[in-house]
Amino acid sequence: MSAPLVRFDDALPLLAREIAATLGAEQLAAGIVLRDATGRLAFFSRNDISPVSAENLSARLRAVLGPYARPERVLVDPRATGAEAILADSRTTRVIAGEHSIRLIDRRIVGADWVRSPAPAAEGPPRFVFASLKGGVGRSTALAVAAAEVAREGHSVLVIDLDLEAPGLGSLLLSAETLPEFGTLDYLVERKVGVPDDGFVADLVGPSRVPAGGRIDVAPAFGRRSLEHPGDVLAKIGRAYLETIGPEGAVATVFDQIRELVDRLVDRARYDAILIDARAGLHETTAASVLGLGAEVFLFALDEPQSFDGYSTLLASFAQLAPPGAPLPEWADRLTPVQAKAPADPARRKEFNQRWQDLVMRVGPSRPAAELGGEIQIPEGFTEVPWDDESTPDEEVVPVDRPLMQPIAVLSDARYVAFDPLRRREQVDEKLYSATFGDLLRRVGAAVESRGEEAP
Repeated sequence: MSAPLVRFDDALPLLAREIAATLGAEQLAAGIVLRDATGRLAFFSRNDISPVSAENLSARLRAVLGPYARPERVLVDPRATGAEAILADSRTTRVIAGEHSIRLIDRRIVGADWVRSPAPAAEGPPRFVFASLKGGVGRSTALAVAAAEVAREGHSVLVIDLDLEAPGLGSLLLSAETLPEFGTLDYLVERKVGVPDDGFVADLVGPSRVPAGGRIDVAPAFGRRSLEHPGDVLAKIGRAYLETIGPEGAVATVFDQIRELVDRLVDRARYDAILIDARAGLHETTAASVLGLGAEVFLFALDEPQSFDGYSTLLASFAQLAPPGAPLPEWADRLTPVQAKAPADPARRKEFNQRWQDLVMRVGPSRPAAELGGEIQIPEGFTEVPWDDESTPDEEVVPVDRPLMQPIAVLSDARYVAFDPLRRREQVDEKLYSATFGDLLRRVGAAVESRGEEAP
């Protein structure tokens, strides 16, 4: 019987197991695993290995990893050409591979922004990102209602649409007369040939006529030019996600470009809150919105298996940015799940909450050191932290009072199925929306009021 074919999911644990068994866990922990763009693996040792041992282990790794062994060098001695640069590379991620914690350099052609370090909390007005892994969850409607509520309280709010392939906020909140010349899509396209000037940035924003005591400004994804030239829109989208290279060779991914765009829009005027609509799914632009803007992030989900399957992937990705044993990072407390179209029955919402908490405990970011009963002792020189989920009670992984463990609800409400606040103005009447969106609005409102109290 032939050996089972190694698949992508098998390769990393197999390499870690083989290195630990042959060189020892300390050498595995000290070295770096490189996964190239095709998924093939190599181990860069920080300690010298004799030629005979290296040859034997290389042969063993090729046999174990099959197609996922890098053909030219699967085991690299620290004296080899190029090894010093890899071993000094700071862009490593600690991940769990089987029974071991390893340091990984994961080279991706697409998706690299998902392994970028999350930005610290942004200074200035509070920022809120509305994100989801599927469309049709009511994310943009909730954002528009939140904008109306912030403005009803007499504040100024900027709404930014980053859902470039399924934009909606421009048509929801702007009329033909107030639609700006350009949209966020145009900024990302123009950014490929230079840095747009301040006048161009000003032309990205238009005022909404949705009733408000304060002010709602909107930076739509599509501006007037795109609506006048719809045949060019796909050509623009095809270029919006490209990297740019500065005059001194600095590379700016879409992550960097979106962060730059949002910072410039926020700097234009004094706003009390910034509400950002992220693209649905796990696209590169979603990484920029969720990780790169220093924002509070609302993660919208329906109570259905597809939502939990998708968030399993996203939460596991977050966990790789918050390694087990380390204190729970500050950014993790800026993630709040939202049960969208939730039932009015509290018992049914409680069932969703329990499933969400189970998911976070199973795959999500790790618990803080304080809850571990003291500082984690990490072996000198690295990193090796045992993965021991059998002896750790689930309820201790992330304390249930953390925002990530406390879903809030936006209730299902047929009155918001056809949302059109410019024509159906009763939909942005506080008397109508307060019961449906109350939890969400209180969360946004509290942050805005807190910011107002801090401002000089």
